[in-house]
Amino acid sequence: MTDGTGGPPGDFSKMLGDFSAQADAMVTAAKEGRFAVSPEMGEAYKTALQDYLDSWATNKGQFIVLGRAPELGTSPYALDVGKHATLVADGDEQSAKTQLEALQNVISRAVTAIETAKKNFNQIEHDNESTLKSLRQD
Repeated sequence: MTDGTGGPPGDFSKMLGDFSAQADAMVTAAKEGRFAVSPEMGEAYKTALQDYLDSWATNKGQFIVLGRAPELGTSPYALDVGKHATLVADGDEQSAKTQLEALQNVISRAVTAIETAKKNFNQIEHDNESTLKSLRQD
């Protein structure tokens, strides 16, 4: 709904797409072992992302209410404004609810990448420890 009819400011779909691509890159890098994060930092990232997921789960029901046309009157203008408000909240692929649900999916993928990155970090730590032990034995 970035064509002037309402919706988030700017091209939220593009921003979401960029974030989605970044989350996919994180997942790929983690799977390939190119992304590692300490357990402490990984937990901090996950906490921030989980806070969003929890907030969305808590507030998702509000979009059902926002998706109802407000009672603004019966004039043609009031009916048009009510219809517009409904579309912005929950009317199409550009609506706030649809975009926030897509963001939830992206964040879930980022959490998965962070979990893998934490495992990568632990593996690197283990490998480095083994290398140091073998050097000491020589």
